[in-house]
Amino acid sequence: MKIKQIFNNNVLLAAEKKQEVVLLGRGIGFQKKRGMEVDQSKIEQVFAPTDDKWFSLFHDLLSDVSPAYLELAAKIVQMASDELNTKFNDYLLISLMDHISFAVTRYQNKQKIRNEILWEIKNYYPAEYQTGEKALELINEKFAVDLPSDEAGFIAMKFVENSWEHPESNGTAKMTALIGDILQIVQYQLKITFKLESISYRRFLVHLRFLTERMLQHRVKTIEEGDRFLLEHLVRKYPTSYECTKKVALFIKTKMKIELSLNEQIYLTMHIQRIIDELNQQAE
Repeated sequence: MKIKQIFNNNVLLAAEKKQEVVLLGRGIGFQKKRGMEVDQSKIEQVFAPTDDKWFSLFHDLLSDVSPAYLELAAKIVQMASDELNTKFNDYLLISLMDHISFAVTRYQNKQKIRNEILWEIKNYYPAEYQTGEKALELINEKFAVDLPSDEAGFIAMKFVENSWEHPESNGTAKMTALIGDILQIVQYQLKITFKLESISYRRFLVHLRFLTERMLQHRVKTIEEGDRFLLEHLVRKYPTSYECTKKVALFIKTKMKIELSLNEQIYLTMHIQRIIDELNQQAE
């Protein structure tokens, strides 16, 4: 295996039988030159995509960001793979490199971006979020920044979206159809048209994405689980929203043979009410 390009002492590009590979390892590029043989004993991580588009994106990204972001992204990918016991597609490395670099730049420029779905991520993807928190600690330490917990949520979603074993890899069509049906029911029941740019709609969409995913994975909770007192309070306070929730629940029971738990009914009612409130505020 011969060296094609050295990015720094710990990262280099090599070729083996015309196949390019990215190699990481402490000191693997130290005092090396292009065309020399790779020291196999120093290889710690290997990225060997066969997709030409991957290498094009990789080279473009490294022309703009420091290889230090590549090193840390690779470390996070390995940590997440071990902790979540899953495999990721090759694009997670590039996605993380780009995201970390952008997040650090935003911090240095005093630009804050709020994660509007942080609560949902924490509750529906707790393992990925915890790993995202560990990744955040590594980023803050490596680049001497103090990124907020919002970033842990963003990173967690990258684990979800790039996991080979995640249902989004093979259940996208079913999820999309279910979400589309539920959105139609809500619009018809409330006699409204969603404003796609509104925060309440985006949060509702994310909630439906998580809900449909859990249904397809058969991970929905039992019907009696939840705060019955809170649900009864919402029924009295927001009867229109709850009636809409009942229509959605009936559709899910008919379509998926699943009865929504008390908590799921609470969350749906609250999301629907937020949409109503936002539309009312805009109408004033």
